[in-house]
Amino acid sequence: MKNTIIYRLKGKAVLFTLVLLIGLGSCDDRWAEMNTDPNRVSVMPDEYLFTSAVRQTLRTQFDRFEIDFGGQYSHIWMSNNWVREADKYLDYLAQGDVAERVFSGMYNEPIRNINEVLVLTGAGGAFENPMRNSQACIIAVVNFAKLTDLFGDIPYFEGGMGKYNVMKPKYDKQQEIYNDMIGKLKECITVLKSGNAKDAYPAGEDPLFAGKVDNWIRFANSLRLRLAMRARNADAAKYNAVVAECLSQPFIETNQQNAKLICTDSDNGELYNPWNNYYTDISNGTYILNWSEKFINTLKQTNDPRLPFFSTKNKQGEYVGMPNGLNDEYYASWNRSNSAFPTAGFFAKDQPMYLMTAAEIWFLRTEANIDGMGTGNANEMYQTGIKLAMSQWNINNTEIQKYITSEKEATLYGDKNNEIRQIATQLWISFVPNAFESWSTIRRTGYPEIPQRDGVVLSKGVTNGFMPSRIKYPYTVEKAVNGDNLQQAITSMGGDKIDIKLWWNKK
Repeated sequence: MKNTIIYRLKGKAVLFTLVLLIGLGSCDDRWAEMNTDPNRVSVMPDEYLFTSAVRQTLRTQFDRFEIDFGGQYSHIWMSNNWVREADKYLDYLAQGDVAERVFSGMYNEPIRNINEVLVLTGAGGAFENPMRNSQACIIAVVNFAKLTDLFGDIPYFEGGMGKYNVMKPKYDKQQEIYNDMIGKLKECITVLKSGNAKDAYPAGEDPLFAGKVDNWIRFANSLRLRLAMRARNADAAKYNAVVAECLSQPFIETNQQNAKLICTDSDNGELYNPWNNYYTDISNGTYILNWSEKFINTLKQTNDPRLPFFSTKNKQGEYVGMPNGLNDEYYASWNRSNSAFPTAGFFAKDQPMYLMTAAEIWFLRTEANIDGMGTGNANEMYQTGIKLAMSQWNINNTEIQKYITSEKEATLYGDKNNEIRQIATQLWISFVPNAFESWSTIRRTGYPEIPQRDGVVLSKGVTNGFMPSRIKYPYTVEKAVNGDNLQQAITSMGGDKIDIKLWWNKK
């Protein structure tokens, strides 16, 4: 066996050619084989990490995002008793440091896995692949966007890199995070458009689009539009230009193109929709989750055909939602078991989990249109969004058409502010059960209006009765491990209060 070894001595290369005994070499080879576990994977294949990260993006801490905080702040849901503090606009929970669970859960699951995919598929990575790297980048943006929209400034450029010895990541300003995410999505679109579709994740490894690269392009541009519509609240000149760029590119336009995770009617908890667990717990009496009074009344007042699909009736045959924010005295007098619950169909095991839908994008395009950006008839675009939002849940087409032709709210009217109210309200409804985005819609547009609480029947909490804009940072593990950087972020944001507005939250 012949080995060539190069040594460097004082900057000069010295080449030694060693002829080793074949027997010794063979013995060494066999020894290496004997000490190598054939079942051990030295580098995890990127496709496994990618698939896991996508699924975790929709499932990790979803109840905290969509119910406890986003759902109660947006007045879509009324959660269980042990998280009523959030509904009362208090800045603590009896369960302890829930913020830490969300924070560490996101960084330790989807963000850690997707960061590893970015390393493996990036330049010089073990599985270098620009197409897959772009798909992973899109998923990374989804996760970081959720976290920054919950807390504000977060570790972004160094976040989730503990494997690479970044144990105390610095916090980045939301303005810088948004700028980078929106820029990265543009780069992803360029790569996916110009690359070979065969290099992307195939159907069996792509839980969102089953290998359809065109849908990934649409998703990236749609996500970019969502972020730009928020960012323009803070920097209209810069991000209106981004919105205009998005309007020239393909979007998610049909329900067949929705970004969604297919779920099955299975006994395997990893395969069925986890919202079904809430229906089971409600049925067993071990959990209470009511629709909000504001949500139910909004649907009732407009004869929305989604109401019987979303909600049960009470014992008197009425749709009655649970008021958000009741103080302890009035809460004690309210019969939650006689209030509106989600239906079995809405929380069915095989209902897809939606990440982004065509309805949202049509509504955002309508809003851009009435602001003078893009082409087309605003009212037609608005009604397209309504139709898609309803047909997404298989609402009967006859009922949809009846709503469009007979309900005042199905046609844009009045001044620009009223049109924005209509669009935002339809967005607010269309996101359910993902009420975190409903909350973001209110923070972005100011609609639907959540009035200041009176402090008599409804708790004012620590916000003087105004809807919270964020949640507080973790105060246990993150504070102990990365306290200096955390404190810098708190100082930069002007404090760690739930009524401190995010960079883009100007309403």
